[in-house]
Amino acid sequence: MHNPAFIINPLSHSVAKNGSILQKTGFTTSNNCTFLHGFETLPAVVDTVLNSGKKHVFIEGGDGTIHGVLSAFLNQQPDVSKLPDFTLLPGGMTNLVAGHVGLKQPSIKKLTKLINGTYTPKIVELPMLAVKSSGKSSGKSSGNERVHYGFLFSTGALPIATRYCLDHVHTKGVDGSAAVRSTLLKVLLGRGPEREAILAPTPLSLDIGNMKTDGDHIVMIATTLPSLMIGLKPFWGKGDKPLMITHAGKDARHIKRNLARMLLPGQSARARAALKRDGFQSWDVDQAEICLKGETVLDGEFLPRTHAPISLYATKPLRFIK
Repeated sequence: MHNPAFIINPLSHSVAKNGSILQKTGFTTSNNCTFLHGFETLPAVVDTVLNSGKKHVFIEGGDGTIHGVLSAFLNQQPDVSKLPDFTLLPGGMTNLVAGHVGLKQPSIKKLTKLINGTYTPKIVELPMLAVKSSGKSSGKSSGNERVHYGFLFSTGALPIATRYCLDHVHTKGVDGSAAVRSTLLKVLLGRGPEREAILAPTPLSLDIGNMKTDGDHIVMIATTLPSLMIGLKPFWGKGDKPLMITHAGKDARHIKRNLARMLLPGQSARARAALKRDGFQSWDVDQAEICLKGETVLDGEFLPRTHAPISLYATKPLRFIK
């Protein structure tokens, strides 16, 4: 491997707690490594990497770090064919993306071989999910809207659950996936006010081209990942389009029963009919447009609120080395 670049977030949860495994390999120097103490330095960091012609970038951090770094690369160079290859190392409180296309359990030995080129890597090509606001608010164009890139976008219950995690679960010392599981259990099995608050319907308009839905919804999720955390794959749309979307309307019923249906490796025609009857729908599409009131989350990060239409689409595939 020829002269890779390293980007490390020393403030990411696991890195701050255990130290950087990239740094422990001994390959990082002041010339090839950036410690990301603030995201405001990212444009300059990315510009340096792109202008130096480096062909491989290692990123160590959590989902928020990966989301921020890859977004910076794509915002500066939207032509994916001109981007370097990426290797992702889990270093945060949540590491959904690295769990799919990164090194799940990186070791110094494996990283050394990968950096030295003495290890035959696995190459994963996967598009990212682009989230773009129209830039119009109160009839005026802001002119400075940027595209956000990530892998998992959600509205409705999941942003509300994420807020709950931040306020009530992470603060009690429960990390990452354990926090998500705790919240899911509270929503699915509990009967208290938390369940009512998280599952409260909110307005959403969704347009996927040949179908439009307008009204209150419980949750909408969109992704380019093959599956979600803890093996969940709540998508059953037909076709081979890169963007998978699942939507639950305000009248969605039998949530526990239908979640069990969505966990199956594949949904039968009968199961899909039952899901649709109970207010759940799923599609594979090239792009979609939404309007909503409420928060949105991309890879665990809250995006700026907007009342303008939001476009969702898949990029060309990026190359991930693992």
